[in-house]
Amino acid sequence: MPGYQTFPYQPGSSDSLGKLTMLKIPALTAKSFLDVGCNEGFFCGYALFDGARKVVGIDINKEAIINAKQNFPGCSFFQQSWDELPPDEKFDVILCSSAMHYAQDQERLIHLLAEKLTQNGVLILEVGVAPGNEAEWVKVQRSIDTRIFPTRNKINSILSRYAYKYMGESSEQIGDPIPRAVFHVRKKKPYAFLLMQGPGAGKTTIRNSFFQEQKIVSGDALILNIASGKLKSDTKLHEVLSNGVNPAKIDVAVRSIFSTGLWKKYLEAVLAVSSGESFVYDGYIPALYHELVLDFFKANGYFSVNLCWDSPYASQDLGSRVKAEARKYSLYLAAVRNKLRR
Repeated sequence: MPGYQTFPYQPGSSDSLGKLTMLKIPALTAKSFLDVGCNEGFFCGYALFDGARKVVGIDINKEAIINAKQNFPGCSFFQQSWDELPPDEKFDVILCSSAMHYAQDQERLIHLLAEKLTQNGVLILEVGVAPGNEAEWVKVQRSIDTRIFPTRNKINSILSRYAYKYMGESSEQIGDPIPRAVFHVRKKKPYAFLLMQGPGAGKTTIRNSFFQEQKIVSGDALILNIASGKLKSDTKLHEVLSNGVNPAKIDVAVRSIFSTGLWKKYLEAVLAVSSGESFVYDGYIPALYHELVLDFFKANGYFSVNLCWDSPYASQDLGSRVKAEARKYSLYLAAVRNKLRR
């Protein structure tokens, strides 16, 4: 009797190779992979083939697990339910394909799997989508049984707490009267909107126009508070800034922070003020260090957005330009004065 998954050497009732294409699994090199409802291990075998460092498959079907172990001895397979996932283990990629409709509480299963993701992990969810405009569960008569499936609005409602993307329909499944959809689901991260353009470029105007309800971290205020001791920070950073920070020349202090290697301590102070929430940073940082700042916040669990724009009003170079012109003007005035005296 043919099994469920199809292998080149074994026919099955599911187009496993076609489904593999439609799932759009990301590159798995050096990643950990969990297949929930793995059947005979087709997708676990693919993960191993694609370079995953750790591959785990679970299924309640004893015979399927026996066959999976024979098919792919390099993977770890366990006969168990999805209610018994490894308590302290996280995975970079979790696959739940052709399985969710067997759960007694499908919404709980989605949240349970999402909790098992690493910080940048993705849950690949293949789910049958019932017709209907309401956010509800619908009974669907299949060729082998009757199961409950969500409408598109219902699955959207369940996934609303995550960052998710509809990836398209999966391959057609024999015996299913409804289409299956593929979603990639990730944990939502707090946003770090970074307004780092030069003085006079319009940062504060943009902030006030579009981010009125977001937590604001003002670079100018932060530096002055560190300098005055109102905000506790790294001792060295405080010492550097407390030596005569000029409120009119905050850009000079910023360049000093980054050029002396104290930027990490400064950005840690920004993190402390943000308290793990989404925030808008309004403060000049030289363009040379923008990528460094973006990488720092990404590494600390934020979705970093660097907002860049051209502004004819930016004044970061005005100080040095006017200083040079002032010298020329002084020489000009002296020359004029001498000429008048002749």
